Amino acid sequence: MNFKDSLNYLIKHARYSRSETGISESTLEDASVVVEQFVKYLPEGFTSDQLPNMRHIEEYTDFCDDKEKMIDFNNLTKEEFLNSYSYITEKEYNLTRIKQSKTQ
Repeated sequence: MNFKDSLNYLIKHARYSRSETGISESTLEDASVVVEQFVKYLPEGFTSDQLPNMRHIEEYTDFCDDKEKMIDFNNLTKEEFLNSYSYITEKEYNLTRIKQSKTQ
């Protein structure tokens, strides 16, 4: 069962399985409507079971102080570097390049 199928399964059972959890039918229906709207806006054919990408909450920063990364930064192309450090964003790469160019 994939993510989208799981959500649809839960919607169906929240609506049609009167549980003994003490949750009112109107609350279950309200929750079902919200989740149904979420499912409606998933891309067509969405079946990914991977974890969703986390929204980047912290401010983007450079990594000029990381000596090991900077060795690779100076020896690899941008594409090679970003592929090697998948957790580093292009924005962080660019901020590092800008800061480095100002110090030279």
